[in-house]
Amino acid sequence: MKKLMLAAVLMLGTQAFAGYGAAGCGLGSVLFEGKNDKVSQILAATTNGTSGNQTFGITTGTLNCDTGRLRISRTTFIEANKFALANDIARGEGETLAAVSTLYGCQNVSSVSSSMKADYAKIFDSANPTAEAIDAKISGYMKACI
Repeated sequence: MKKLMLAAVLMLGTQAFAGYGAAGCGLGSVLFEGKNDKVSQILAATTNGTSGNQTFGITTGTLNCDTGRLRISRTTFIEANKFALANDIARGEGETLAAVSTLYGCQNVSSVSSSMKADYAKIFDSANPTAEAIDAKISGYMKACI
């Protein structure tokens, strides 16, 4: 079981931080920097996976780990949080509404939340609207915020 978990961690690490070769960021990327052959990348991934340093690197922005914001598409966020977003828009406030407004670049969601609350039926005009449809409708409100 431990080997399976280690393999999963190694696979996730290599997928999530491919900017520094297949091994991703972490101590391995520092030790084997500039070496992109398979053996070096395997050794770098093994170093990253066995020492658990990627979490430290991501948290502190060291070991070649990018401290940039997580990039997520608005539609992906809306799809994953559709029901919570619907509840927040219906109330005119809430954590999910604040989070989605940040994805649009709106720092003051209260300036548009009352309009969205009043137009709830227009935003959620069907029993199960698509994330793309919700995104398109919310975009209009968020333009007023930016």
